[in-house]
Amino acid sequence: MAETLGQNAPTINQQTRGWVGALISQRAGLRIYQWLWIVLCTIGALAAAAPRILSQPVIYMSSAAVQIDIGGRYHELYTDGKPDADFIAVQHITFELLRVQYPELGSPTLHVRFEPHSNGSIDVIAVGSSAIEAQMLADSAAEELARSVRAAGGREILRNLLGWELAAALRGDAPETPFQSFLREIIRTGVFSLNRPIEPVSQHITADELAAPELSDLTRALEVGEVQTRIYTLPALGLQLATAEGAVAEQITRDQQRLTDGLQAIRDALNYLYVNHDARFDPTVPSDAFRSAPAFLPAAPENRMIPWLLGLTVLFGLLFGLLGVIVDRSAGVMSKARELWFYRELIRNLVLRDLRVRYKGSALGYLWTQLAPLLLMLVFWFVFSVFFQSGIAMFAVFLIVGLLVWNYCAESVSGGTRSIIDNSNLIKKVFFPREVLPLVNVFSGLLNYILSLPTMLLVMAVVQLLYSPLQGSLNFSWTMAYLPILLIIQTIFLAGVTLFTSSLAVFFRDAVHLIGIIIQFWFFLTPVLYSLDAIDATIARIIRWVNPMASLVDFYREILYGNTVADGLIPTPGLPALTSVLRVLITSIIVLALGYWFFQRNSGRFGEEI
Repeated sequence: MAETLGQNAPTINQQTRGWVGALISQRAGLRIYQWLWIVLCTIGALAAAAPRILSQPVIYMSSAAVQIDIGGRYHELYTDGKPDADFIAVQHITFELLRVQYPELGSPTLHVRFEPHSNGSIDVIAVGSSAIEAQMLADSAAEELARSVRAAGGREILRNLLGWELAAALRGDAPETPFQSFLREIIRTGVFSLNRPIEPVSQHITADELAAPELSDLTRALEVGEVQTRIYTLPALGLQLATAEGAVAEQITRDQQRLTDGLQAIRDALNYLYVNHDARFDPTVPSDAFRSAPAFLPAAPENRMIPWLLGLTVLFGLLFGLLGVIVDRSAGVMSKARELWFYRELIRNLVLRDLRVRYKGSALGYLWTQLAPLLLMLVFWFVFSVFFQSGIAMFAVFLIVGLLVWNYCAESVSGGTRSIIDNSNLIKKVFFPREVLPLVNVFSGLLNYILSLPTMLLVMAVVQLLYSPLQGSLNFSWTMAYLPILLIIQTIFLAGVTLFTSSLAVFFRDAVHLIGIIIQFWFFLTPVLYSLDAIDATIARIIRWVNPMASLVDFYREILYGNTVADGLIPTPGLPALTSVLRVLITSIIVLALGYWFFQRNSGRFGEEI
């Protein structure tokens, strides 16, 4: 064993000296193209980041505070001193209430967050486009949070009251007060959604017998129910009715009338509590849930740190450029690029050969580049529109944008994996850079994608013209100009993957079959048929970080289709977040570097293995 280590030591030392020598061999200075690379990286970083940095909106920040009794009335909102799922549900209801006052809530210049503490205090931090807006939003959010906390406690009180009225109605007893009549109407219409069904109770319970805190909770629960029914439930039925026909439309119309009657019963019940019990809500009065501190008026906007961010951008560009120079000196990237450029005619001929072979003997020939994605889109559209209704607006456009991107990926990886093995005779007879073969499959997939773009544009135009909310107009956006950037990033990523898999398949032939299975799994891990917005946010974030194709599909959809919205709404195209694009670009470059390193390390033994 010692002898073996002794024999290997000089080899390892020689390799180490070789790498170090490659890094320091050009101490006299950088070459012109290396200086140009550093300058381009710096300018590119500024070009990508500066517009987003300079266009940061001016925002103001304010905060208020809410105090709730987590040791008494509202102990169910906390578990072991930490907010639980019930508290998360209260937050969700609070956001619903706030959107009634602030429809743009959630935008970069208008948003709010809650920071709960173990003692039951909650910091309410609001951001607005002006000082007054930030202050008003913080106060409103604190008020609505306190209201929602009380409503959470009042729902169980309401359930018990409804249970008594249900028992009384089953016995044939007449209502004793107008409020009891309103409760029976709420039961009949089913307008108030509870986490558990209403059950008859034997204990006599009426609102007039409740203590003041319980009356307040009951009133808050009815207030929240009134807003949810008026703002969300009834309008949603209206959207369904717009596209429904026959018996389905008749049933929706009956549901609308039933819920409208129930909404009036809730309003009558609230008016009874306001008039007879003075149950209106004052969030500033100390109680089991109240606004403990009002919001302050911010004196100045938040610091946008533009000089610091621009400086970090320049530094990042310089470091990235220097890293490229180091890689070039150690691995001879530029010399390899020159060599590949010298064989550009070979690459072009092999790509065209692949395209001719693919459609050789078929009656329609190159028309299949247009028909194949169209037919595949129609199959998925039929399945997910008839059997698994997706509810996504302009679903055909949503599908074809994702399918074309995925087809480019799947064709490149599956064909690139077999590229060395399938061309074994060529490798044994002719000298040329072995990297050409997997890259040809990537460029062939890219060409096929570009040739399929007319079909995608045609589908987009037809669907938009037939989509009723657009009223016969087209919704094409200038953001399509971002398409070449995404194609470059995806090509870099796929080149790295195919360089790795093609080399791996030479030594492990089972990899060819395994890659086919992995691609199938990869397909379902990529949001081609669904939107990541429809799944858990944590899982979606993990998928985006682990799977660059998931982010790329989202980017393509954002510039071509728009944000994923429900049927009946209009998706709005936009540009993907700069930080996300940079993350995927850096990931793609790393994948390319690792794939190229693995390929170069093993390419010398290809002739022996095949």
